Amino acid sequence: MRRVGKLLAGLAILPALLLAQNGAIRGRIADAAGAPLARAMVAAEGSGLHATSDDQGRYEIRGVSAGAYLLRVRLLGYQPRTARVVVDQSAVTQDFTLTAQPISLSPVDVVVGSRARHTAAEQLAVPVDVFTSEDMTKQGVTETGQILQSLAPSVNFPHQSVTDANDIVRPFTLRGLSPDETLVLINGWRRHQMALVNTFAYGMGAGTTGVDLNAIPSSAIDRIDVLRDGASAQYGSDAIAGVVNLVLKEGEFTPFLNTSIGRYHPDNYADDGTTATLNGGWGIGIGRGSLGLFGEFLDRQPTNRAWPDPYEDAGTGVTDSIVNGRIIVKRNAAPQPNHHWGDGLEKDIVTMANFRLPLNDQGTTEFYSFGGWSYRKGTGNGYRRCAVDCASFIQGRSWPQIYPFGYLPEFAPTVLDNSIVAGIRTVASGWSIDLGTSYGYNRFDYHIRHTLNVSLGPCLDPANPCAPGPDSTLGTADDMANQTSFFAGRLKRDEMLVGLNAAKSVSLGLREPVNVAIGAAFRREGYQITRGELASYVNGHHLGPDSSAGRPYSQVFPGFRPQDESNSHRTNAAVYADLETNLTTKFLANVAGRFEHYSDFGSLAIGKAAVRLQPSRQFTARAALSTGFRAPVLTQSHFSRVNTNVIGGVVTDVLIVPVADSAARLFNSKPLQAEKSVNVSAGFAFSPNDNVTFTVDAFQIKINHRILLSATFADSVTQAILAANNFTDVSGLQYFTNGLDTRTRGLDITGTLRMNAGAGTIDWTAMANYTKTAITHLDPRPAVFNGTPSTVGGIIDSVTYIAITEERPDWRATLTGEYNLGRVHALARAAYYGKFSSAQPGYCDLCRERYGAKTLFDAEVGYRFASVDLAVGLRNLFDTYPDKPSSQVIVDSFSDRSMDFNNNFGTFPWAAASPFGYNGRYLYARAEMRLNK
Repeated sequence: MRRVGKLLAGLAILPALLLAQNGAIRGRIADAAGAPLARAMVAAEGSGLHATSDDQGRYEIRGVSAGAYLLRVRLLGYQPRTARVVVDQSAVTQDFTLTAQPISLSPVDVVVGSRARHTAAEQLAVPVDVFTSEDMTKQGVTETGQILQSLAPSVNFPHQSVTDANDIVRPFTLRGLSPDETLVLINGWRRHQMALVNTFAYGMGAGTTGVDLNAIPSSAIDRIDVLRDGASAQYGSDAIAGVVNLVLKEGEFTPFLNTSIGRYHPDNYADDGTTATLNGGWGIGIGRGSLGLFGEFLDRQPTNRAWPDPYEDAGTGVTDSIVNGRIIVKRNAAPQPNHHWGDGLEKDIVTMANFRLPLNDQGTTEFYSFGGWSYRKGTGNGYRRCAVDCASFIQGRSWPQIYPFGYLPEFAPTVLDNSIVAGIRTVASGWSIDLGTSYGYNRFDYHIRHTLNVSLGPCLDPANPCAPGPDSTLGTADDMANQTSFFAGRLKRDEMLVGLNAAKSVSLGLREPVNVAIGAAFRREGYQITRGELASYVNGHHLGPDSSAGRPYSQVFPGFRPQDESNSHRTNAAVYADLETNLTTKFLANVAGRFEHYSDFGSLAIGKAAVRLQPSRQFTARAALSTGFRAPVLTQSHFSRVNTNVIGGVVTDVLIVPVADSAARLFNSKPLQAEKSVNVSAGFAFSPNDNVTFTVDAFQIKINHRILLSATFADSVTQAILAANNFTDVSGLQYFTNGLDTRTRGLDITGTLRMNAGAGTIDWTAMANYTKTAITHLDPRPAVFNGTPSTVGGIIDSVTYIAITEERPDWRATLTGEYNLGRVHALARAAYYGKFSSAQPGYCDLCRERYGAKTLFDAEVGYRFASVDLAVGLRNLFDTYPDKPSSQVIVDSFSDRSMDFNNNFGTFPWAAASPFGYNGRYLYARAEMRLNK
């Protein structure tokens, strides 16, 4: 606590040291009727400073040096305005009244939830959170996924460790559903998904996929719109939980650079995890148009919160003396801690560009294009392979000639992601028309190191191999030497989309014109699995160190085999219609319908209806009812590989196969079908005065035929069936299934308050989310087990059951206070994470652990110079950690407890599925720099 006191004292005195007078520009933006206009961009040209108006139309540009400036305000759907102001040491007030444009190029203000023109989330019939770039910079993190979790309590983005590829690429979830049940858009265009299948990720069921948010540089994002409602009828497959729309910065703007440097400073561990980020952008004028260029570089060093291994003997038979995670006496040569429990190394280069070019003087036709390229590499670890004894108890898988003290296998994959979108917007006969195309590509290369293939023996010299190789005869041409690193295979996924959208305000004899939006889309998807190198999957037929039959595959991650390879494609065509109008001055109605046809599973139609009632300016009520769907993705239809898992302390090589595979059919697999959902939501927004706004929304989402990986069938009956059908070198099986229905209910609450605090102001923001998922139907266990002594309990196991229903906090809430006084700004935030349960990483039916709620506190203080904004801050101020596994339930015949499997016998001390991780306190400094011309 002494360390915390010093840090708090430093933060407390910094504002007094930095406080100085300077200029500010503030005001209010309204339409011709005096109604406030939100999300208008106000820029002080020549300063590089800008601000975005809030829901009450207010804006404030702080830290403005003395001088004359041209203020320029723009808002999609309204004519831009300018005004000249002179700034001195006091605040300058400049209000704006905007006039609506008679013709708008874009049928939507890129706000999700409606295809009519809207300028504020409160005008919609569904709940939408809008987070600006200013909001994003105050979160103390730079990865886009972490930023979104910090901003939106309905989003979960848990840290991952010992989860194979998910250590490097982490999925996010919305409203407690799977990652692939949230649609991600960029500038209103569908974002392609990852090639990766999440087989071990915490906080969700196994077998899902999703979008890699961290492949998008945060510096390129102008705002994030989060639609918290089902929207498949409007946007297509995947939009069951909602939609996340990332809107890119555009137009001409002064070059800027943002940099941050931080490091974890926990009380009971050595400092580690140094993270350096540099990002920036430049809006360049090109003729009538503009080109925005953005880039980001991230260097994150690993963290490790593992405790020393009390069972590690380095082959000597003598263990270290360890008390409460600390070595008292070191008695052998094995390094400690010998496991890794934390973030891995990561180095990213991420880029994005956004181009717009009006093609005529009237601005009624324009060409647009945007896209990005990213290259990322990282590391993650598996369980240790023991020399003789260690906490993982994975024995007989280390050759002492190669690793005398055992070894910790490491993932070192590379991820390549690129995308491009291009199109034409124009106006014809009153119709706003948008015709465009997009292409997205994601590639995941599996490289593993610090490992070996047990069946290739103890010899590393290719000139003197000692493993017989595939023919099992030593001395022939296919004899093989072992390796300590492998290329284990490649996953590729791409999507191509062509879309046509049109919108027009049409008079249909109602009180007001009806906004009619219609459109069509064609999408082609591809998915490919490429085998690893031979040594990563071969059975070299060398006996193991314990004289057991040779264990094939590279340890920790078996390479993709020739029989796993696939190259599959499918197409999808869709049409939609969307109607919206004000039936009265106080009542808005919206209906939408969509029809889609997939080449691999058929057709379906869905719809949505939403209403908004606004009896007064201060109060708005809203409700929506919709049906939705999610088509099984190609990764779920064609993914195949051998997966190494530690299930209840036993290393198990599990065969994962598509439902059409002969191995899956042995266990009564069924063809996959689309998930189907029914969403109901209702809520209200209330603003008793201009300084206070709060919203409450309740929701229910029923999903039938959810697609996940089945239970791991790994009992003696399963193994006998596999062996009898010549499926060798594996001891378990999983396949994808539609075997369960779920119901998710929840509540979203938001509130904002602005108040004076002496000469400054404080903006308070409160957000809370409650989500609870229940499984309402489960298919019975496969019929092949009936009449046998099988211990398989059902189509999914308790690990997956808990992951779906309890592995996320029931309550998530944040309270943020932002203080501004001249050039000084400060922020304080409390983040509450409710209770949750998990059976990972124990992976056994009796491994449930219950973890309590925690509250984390953050603080930041900064100072704005003329062209530089400097800030220092602390995340997790009081070095809070999740609970430790503690269940005393006996789970096996050796009297091992649930907590033993979930903490890897004392080496993984903290809850694996913690939504905020377990790295502890983080101290950082950041700078935002405007490179004025």
